[in-house]
Amino acid sequence: MHMKLIIVDGYEEMSDAAADIVASVIADKPSAALGLTTGNTPMGLYKRLCARYREGRLPLQDIRVFSTEEYLGVPPDDRRSLYAWLKRELLEPCGIGQDRVFRMSGEDPEPQLACERFDRLLQTSGGMDLIVEGIGRNGHIGFNEPGSLPATRSRIVALTNETLDHNYEYWSDAVPQYGMTIGMANILSAKRILLMASGSAKAESLLKALHGPVTSAVPASFLQEAGNLTVLADKEAAKLLVSSERQG
Repeated sequence: MHMKLIIVDGYEEMSDAAADIVASVIADKPSAALGLTTGNTPMGLYKRLCARYREGRLPLQDIRVFSTEEYLGVPPDDRRSLYAWLKRELLEPCGIGQDRVFRMSGEDPEPQLACERFDRLLQTSGGMDLIVEGIGRNGHIGFNEPGSLPATRSRIVALTNETLDHNYEYWSDAVPQYGMTIGMANILSAKRILLMASGSAKAESLLKALHGPVTSAVPASFLQEAGNLTVLADKEAAKLLVSSERQG
């Protein structure tokens, strides 16, 4: 496994470091294809990218963005739409036009065909230069819940009770039971993978992902087989990693 582990003091430092990584990818390739997620973890990163854009330090006119998850049956103008969340926090503030953004069509009457179209777009574009992901408390990555296999492509998934409970923190009601997600095979094929983790609630899942057995019970553990992985964690999320290394 080719992994770079970066441990920082807290969430703000993690967000700063993540912005440096994304900016370096764009500097190397201004037309970079980025796979981006939502949730609380990357919001600090997106705020920093927006700030750099406003200051004229981050050219974004040529990048392409793949929005990597969506709720099944949720259109892009729904308050719960993950695409709408990404649009609000990053795409619109940074002037990234819809012609350069590829989303999963949660509202499509044939969602599995929509997933297949998403995969074809991803393949014909040359794949992702960088994908940014968080890790769930149950070891999921994206909406690849426990039981997901490494060969999976984009598809419909039933969300676990743990994920649903966590998502109530975002929406408080009417949380969709199913999602659409980029598959593990797509994640693993990205040229670079950035996994972000913050807070003690992620410590156990991060330990299992990086030092446990590679198993579908912890889909993030498949990242051990990735070619170019950077793990960016604050001290609370990394505390069991540090403890494990000391014991070793």
